[in-house]
Amino acid sequence: MSSRWRPSPDEERWLEVESRLGAAVPRAVVAERAGGWRSTGPLARTALFVLGLVAAALILGVLGFRDETTLLVAGLVAAFAAEWLTVAKRLYASGVEEGLCVGGALMIGAWLTTVIAPRSGFAGGTLETLVLIVAVGAAGLRLLNPLVTTCAVIAFVYWVGATPVARALEQSIGSGVTTVVVGCALAMLALVLGAREYRRPSHDRMLDWLVATLPVAAYARPATWNIHEAMQIPGGGGSVRLAMAVLLLALAVAMLVAGLRRRRHAPLLGFMGCIACLAMELRLATALATETWLILYGLAALLAGVALDRYLRSPRNGFISAALTHREGPLDLLQTAGAAVLAQSTAPELPRSEPPVAPGGGRFGGGGASGSY
Repeated sequence: MSSRWRPSPDEERWLEVESRLGAAVPRAVVAERAGGWRSTGPLARTALFVLGLVAAALILGVLGFRDETTLLVAGLVAAFAAEWLTVAKRLYASGVEEGLCVGGALMIGAWLTTVIAPRSGFAGGTLETLVLIVAVGAAGLRLLNPLVTTCAVIAFVYWVGATPVARALEQSIGSGVTTVVVGCALAMLALVLGAREYRRPSHDRMLDWLVATLPVAAYARPATWNIHEAMQIPGGGGSVRLAMAVLLLALAVAMLVAGLRRRRHAPLLGFMGCIACLAMELRLATALATETWLILYGLAALLAGVALDRYLRSPRNGFISAALTHREGPLDLLQTAGAAVLAQSTAPELPRSEPPVAPGGGRFGGGGASGSY
């Protein structure tokens, strides 16, 4: 069933087919099945998204920032412009309407923060920050944009870790523990919700982005202010660090099993992120030098990769490490081009063909006569 506000699940799937197959699918077929909705490629979408954000900011500049009400007016204008482009021009995931919608939501959220009273904390965190996070999340859900929704969820995880309740709790259990626990819990929730099949590809993408990014983003929270602290995540005692290692290991095992069973990339990417965080946690639990643990972990990763490659030389539950077809990839193409160049340079030179009539007379007999036929 088609909708004027957003593509139906069937129309969105046809847009997904067009984005993956490109010119292999006739445009007339896609236009008919997609209900007239139009989309763009990733590069154009990114550029138009930035252009939409700039346009939303220009709306605020044109109106002039006289008081707080200007934020509301500019936000509503940007939001209505985004809806007009979506409904009237049938644009979906094209970038410009997404930038306008996000910019409008941020300005409306900023206006709400100016009318909140009293301006005290909410559950230990600032209510103003939470309002902005909710505004961005609502815009992401309206647009079905995985990037916007993922940024909103990560910001919410950071907001929870910045509340006074979390800070008071972390004084006894260790800094950053609350953020890691909340992030891993939300990643597990997204992993569980991703077990079912959704009709919209955008729903799958939003959950996949959360599964792949949340563990690393939550674990890297204490290192956001100083690049030199990226290798040193503050933590509590040995028992707390052991609990965090167990949590990361359990999440990694769950993502590995889910990725192998569902044959999806996102859980496997989340598994690799959990392993990286677990390696960092184990390194902080030991007194080894940085060079030593880098060498040890590098050797462990190399041996694991070689063992997995040898194990998957024969098909295992639909997985194989060997190439499915022969002579594929850039190396084979380079070898083919090199062979063609060498063959051309070493080929015997063909004899020159002489013109049948020599100007000024033939080779013998005169008058242009020639002995060849």
